[in-house]
Amino acid sequence: MKPPTLVASTTSAFLLALAVLASPPLPASSESKSALAASIQTAAASPAVSDTEPDSVFDTTPIRGANIGGVFLIEPFIKPSLFNQFLSRNKADIPVDEWTFTAALGKVEAKRQLEDHWDTFVTRDHLEVMAESGINWIRIPIGYWAFNLTDDEPYVDGQVPYIERVLEWSRDIGLKVELDLHGAPGSQNGYDNSGRRGVPEWLHSRINVDRTLDALAKMTKIAVDWSDVVYGIQILNEPSRWKWEVKDIFAFYNEAYDLVRSIAPDVLFMIHDTFLGPKEWPTLVAPRWTQALMDTHIYQMFDNYMVTMNETAHIDMVAKMAEDITKFDKSNIGVVVGEFSAATHDCTKYINGLGRGSRWEGTLEGIAEHPLCPFATCSCTGDYGSNYTEYSAHYRRFLRSYIDAQLAIYDQELAGWFFWNFRTEGAPEWDYILGVEQGWIPSFPRTAMPKLDESSIIVFDDAQTTHATSSEASSSLYQSAKSVRGIVVTLGMAAATAYCILFSLGL
Repeated sequence: MKPPTLVASTTSAFLLALAVLASPPLPASSESKSALAASIQTAAASPAVSDTEPDSVFDTTPIRGANIGGVFLIEPFIKPSLFNQFLSRNKADIPVDEWTFTAALGKVEAKRQLEDHWDTFVTRDHLEVMAESGINWIRIPIGYWAFNLTDDEPYVDGQVPYIERVLEWSRDIGLKVELDLHGAPGSQNGYDNSGRRGVPEWLHSRINVDRTLDALAKMTKIAVDWSDVVYGIQILNEPSRWKWEVKDIFAFYNEAYDLVRSIAPDVLFMIHDTFLGPKEWPTLVAPRWTQALMDTHIYQMFDNYMVTMNETAHIDMVAKMAEDITKFDKSNIGVVVGEFSAATHDCTKYINGLGRGSRWEGTLEGIAEHPLCPFATCSCTGDYGSNYTEYSAHYRRFLRSYIDAQLAIYDQELAGWFFWNFRTEGAPEWDYILGVEQGWIPSFPRTAMPKLDESSIIVFDDAQTTHATSSEASSSLYQSAKSVRGIVVTLGMAAATAYCILFSLGL
């Protein structure tokens, strides 16, 4: 089945064409990043209508992105081989995150291994393959230590030249980029994805906050230097509302906003929902903010109840989880799903952290001490193992239906999405490139195109012909697209419902 954006695209493109032809001529002016950022924000508040043909000039498609995770901040589940070298050690001495990885190796050897990793794990070919499948954005997670490293920390720096190489490839290919500060000093959540697993200490120290802001400032300056490539800045990934008071996180968000705007007035300012429910998100947003997006991460396997749901329930849950999110998107700042995957189980090696088990098999100490799955016997093998060649035809169909149900909403009713992750070593449901290759992730028409030096289009208005810059045309199209918002949203919801019905019928 085609994703709903393709089903609706012919009607949408026709209506957009009529809107453009009927609009008054646009005055000629120089292209500005501000206008383009404003047009993306319009799309966030009013979902973009997709085109049937690739079109880098109008740029009316939603954000369709993939995370470049596990590169500039390593995670055991994305590339287990980095950590497998330590498995012969006593359990207490096995590294579980980048902090302990670099501490175990020492700076010289850690730098050698990580430079090889930065050089090889993401390549231009990976970006090209994704662009051909319809990806038009990438999100690059980065640890603070790439910008602010003290002598007493085991981390190593040197990531920036490799990050800029990815930006250069993105420019050549036509991808837009979000830079994401994924780890803060002291750890903002205590997860390995922050760089340091354990008890978070981030907001316990003003020094940590100041260092976070310093790293954010340096990251934002990269956005200015690469302003034709970097369109978004995520100020911090997943600060934990379970550890920190929401008012304190919001205070940091406000301080970060002023900092980012002092350096890059037009870049998209992206915040994480801190794991709050959508009805509480307004407490994280200041009315004075402009060109801002809420980032939410939607998973169905990090929960004891959800891993016990059957396949139909997982598909039904997609719309239930998104209901209040879409309401927020329509009434407040736009929403992008910054992380999601095809996984509905936690069997993936190291997904709960290196050395920890799974809910599925009942080996996750302190969380699930008996098996939790929808079957009488719970085993991380076959459809729930790491070898995708063993997946049954039924499970492959389910994966496609589950992804289609998610994209029916994320692609049509929100600002867009970023799949986690672009690739992995052995986590098939988390691997975008593999998923497209195997068919459980759909492709879209290519919309990432290299930027032209002289960007102009012709807008026809009866006998008069005028030239307009791409940013002006983009803004005009987004305004015209508002008139068909109801059609697109209705089709998106209908498509999500249809996926549930068809899957339950086995079609």
